[in-house]
Amino acid sequence: MQRAMGTKIQQLFLALVSFFLVIITGIPKEDAEDTTCPQVREGLAEAMGQTCQKPCLRHRDCSGKRRCLCDGHCGLSCITLSRTCPWPVQLQHADVRLKGESHHFRDEMVVSCHPGFTMSEGGNTVTSHCQGDRKWSSTPACQAELDAENTCGPPPALKNGFHVGFSWKPGNSVQYFCEQSYELDGESVNSCQENLLWSNPAPTCRARCQIPVQRSRIVYQGKKVWIGEVPGGEVQHLEEVTFFCHGQNRSCSYQAISRCFDGHLPLPDCYREPTWLQYTIFPKKLVSEIPSC
Repeated sequence: MQRAMGTKIQQLFLALVSFFLVIITGIPKEDAEDTTCPQVREGLAEAMGQTCQKPCLRHRDCSGKRRCLCDGHCGLSCITLSRTCPWPVQLQHADVRLKGESHHFRDEMVVSCHPGFTMSEGGNTVTSHCQGDRKWSSTPACQAELDAENTCGPPPALKNGFHVGFSWKPGNSVQYFCEQSYELDGESVNSCQENLLWSNPAPTCRARCQIPVQRSRIVYQGKKVWIGEVPGGEVQHLEEVTFFCHGQNRSCSYQAISRCFDGHLPLPDCYREPTWLQYTIFPKKLVSEIPSC
């Protein structure tokens, strides 16, 4: 009897905790944002032939029976779970089979090249998944192993990035992309030429810069903003940030420009970050708020 009563009390306690959690956060557990889903990258999705659906953060952002689900390079999107991709699928020089029993959203199919054929990137088997646009994710074509000798070979490697494009034959191209928090510096497209050489060296993925201070007002993209207003506190490679410095008599200010280069944003020698007290109690007396010299 006491054990049953204790179990009921425990269940009631957990229910109350869940209830107050919903009130405080406004987000039921099953409706919370999927923090594991990568950020939307429409350029990459387009290069891969994927059409992005309506973006969302939570299930309630979607109408009808659609749910807010991770859709690969499109990020969180409103998806109908009953959506299916075409089946059966026929690919030249390859066998195709489902990995499971269905071909709904997120289900997978396996593509295996026939004997004597291989994929341009090496190997002869790849897995494709059903996307929110009712298409299977792109897979490299199977080509005769002898034909593989008449290609440019693997494109120049890109550190902190990757390329999209499955054909390395003359006349075809690949497109480069950088990982999150990096920016592409150089030619984004590389073409296989008739001499079986790539047209360009690999570009470089440059890191974004974290603004190395917290308590300041700066000029960024032509606007005077608090650092907290800069998304993520980061600026892109080669972007400029203007800091404010005191004049000689400290009654006026002047501007000093710094430029982000591959993850490093140097602070001007004249710059001094305000103390917490100055920033919180006397914000109107900050160097960024006094008249210019």
